[in-house]
Amino acid sequence: MRDGMTEKTVPALVLIPFFLMLFAFHTAEAESTILQQYSLALQKESQGHCLEAIFIYRDVLKQNKYFLDAKIGLARCYLKTGNLTLSEETLLDALKQDRKNVTVLTLLGRVYTSMKRYDEAEKLFLQAIDIEPTRYETKYRLADLYRAKGNYDRAIKLYTEILKVYPQEVQTYIYLGIVYTELGELNKAGGFYRKAVSLDAQNPLTHINLARHYYRMGVYNAVRDQQASDEYFDAALYEANTALAIDSELPEAHSILASVYFFRKEYTEAGEQYLLLPDKNYLVLYTLGFCKEALGDLEKAAEFYKRALTGRIDDEIVRFRLENILLKLYRQDLSQPERVGLSDYHFSKARFYLDKNIMDKAFIHYKRAVILDPLNPEKRLAMAEFYRMKKYYEQYLYELKNIIHDTLDIDTVDIRDRIEIYQSRVRKNLAAQWGVDQYGRSENPATEIPATKSRVAVLDAFRSDYIRENFLHKRLSITFRDALSFVLSYYPKIENIDQTADAVNDGNGGGTALSHEIQTPAQALRAAQSLGADYYITGAIEETRDSLKVDAFLISGFNGKIVQEFTTYYTGNDRLFNTVISLAEDINNAIPLYGTIVRLEGDRALINLGRAHGVQKNEVFHIFHQGGLRKNPETGEFEVDPEVSLGELTITKVDEMISEGEYTFKGLFNRVNVYDSVLFEGMKEDLESSEKKE
Repeated sequence: MRDGMTEKTVPALVLIPFFLMLFAFHTAEAESTILQQYSLALQKESQGHCLEAIFIYRDVLKQNKYFLDAKIGLARCYLKTGNLTLSEETLLDALKQDRKNVTVLTLLGRVYTSMKRYDEAEKLFLQAIDIEPTRYETKYRLADLYRAKGNYDRAIKLYTEILKVYPQEVQTYIYLGIVYTELGELNKAGGFYRKAVSLDAQNPLTHINLARHYYRMGVYNAVRDQQASDEYFDAALYEANTALAIDSELPEAHSILASVYFFRKEYTEAGEQYLLLPDKNYLVLYTLGFCKEALGDLEKAAEFYKRALTGRIDDEIVRFRLENILLKLYRQDLSQPERVGLSDYHFSKARFYLDKNIMDKAFIHYKRAVILDPLNPEKRLAMAEFYRMKKYYEQYLYELKNIIHDTLDIDTVDIRDRIEIYQSRVRKNLAAQWGVDQYGRSENPATEIPATKSRVAVLDAFRSDYIRENFLHKRLSITFRDALSFVLSYYPKIENIDQTADAVNDGNGGGTALSHEIQTPAQALRAAQSLGADYYITGAIEETRDSLKVDAFLISGFNGKIVQEFTTYYTGNDRLFNTVISLAEDINNAIPLYGTIVRLEGDRALINLGRAHGVQKNEVFHIFHQGGLRKNPETGEFEVDPEVSLGELTITKVDEMISEGEYTFKGLFNRVNVYDSVLFEGMKEDLESSEKKE
């Protein structure tokens, strides 16, 4: 054989090319499979199925850990789903492969922008622009960063630079419209949105952005110029319908149509549009429920609210609306299962707050639980125990005897023993000593104690900032009004003017809306005065996915002057109830404490204010003739004129709803009589200390 080759080596040499061909075939086949998977991941991502795409991208990288485009796709999906840390890790790994990859640098800059690591993000964007100066996608992202930082001038400058190179770039005009919208320069923003439509009228997204702009303008002008508002709303409908004519499956268009109809209180049309949305998340279901409730279809409203609550079990606004509807639907069926289930939630909350010794929140949840499930002995007994802990012994006895024992027919040795013990205690209290009924439960006029309360109206005037759309639940003001009214109604010195039963024609052929939304301070004052309110409450609401901020104003119904301002801000769970409970306490404290002398005996006087009103021993009250309290025409607050004062009353004993005090009169003659008014002045020690300093 030539070159010393044996017969055995020849076949081996012949097989080498065959194995090389086979290896190449398998490699190509593997690469083809990876590319197919990668293409599938891109498809899933483009369809919005990012979680599915993530798993596919991961499989691709298991087979080829150096597939850079798959890493970029995976990081992009992590960003879209909010997994910022995983997105960052993936991109940092990608940068090890290619330090100058502009796509990676830009995407990592977006991640850092979302993390609010603005300096690092800006450095990456500028690095990417330095590598590829003509890449306007990176400039867009840098402009997003400047917008996030509130540096709108630099964002506008970047967009202007892009327009110089690409004057027909539609997206740039849309971005400029967004910037000027955020700046509040809506007319200027509209010009850019209209320019985008003129450049690409066949692009449905240009019409969507313009329609959204017209919707904002309609809301903005709703108070200022009703005719202009209607014209803008009509234009929004036209642009949204134009977008649908180009692409009939645009959820954004249906959403804008629904928003316009909803704002106009055309709830039938709004509901039809919301039903066309493919993603009926809990907020859409809530809004559908609200539409049905406004139209008077309570059963359908309850159905949507229940579905919304299933999707978001901790949504207090949905829960509150559903509870109110079930209380109406099952007014007579006090043990209806859905009422009981909702009651259990509040009962659990009440016990939690009681364990934490947060009494005000425990009380409200106990009351809500009992309202929903009034025949439950365990809940009634827990409510009674709450009164005992607060030392409201007469109220505790009433719950034990009249509700638990007599009405619910719970006749145990323990209940009978408790009733006997506290009957003995109540026979010795201040009310028994004076022979009066401090709770007004007796039908005997001789023992009746008249109540003195300030009439307070919580108006549907908590304006959300529609222009920036920084709220989640539409018409949140109504639920907030109802919830705050509910809590205020348990303060004994406040007579809450209940407006929850008010209904007005909604213009849809006989349906009813929940209430008139008050738009201006003048409307608010007129509404308060028509209700006979001493005080009324308005304000502004800002709601995000994680927080609720309320600026509230306590205003005099006498002349519309602001008495006091309050701001509350809560994050986390229970935002609605935490906010209304906090505000209610502030409002109660801000309203003057005044009452009436209901009995006189020597130098002792009994007044219709007690522990529940916040009265304490050694507090001092001014005494005025019946009807002698006057309000300052400038401030709307009570005037305290020492010349008019008949004397002073110092509290010596305090009961649940009444107090006893010793009074001293001014002048030569005692002019103090039953039904004269008393107005809180301060603590005796503080007043004496102040007098010594003077």
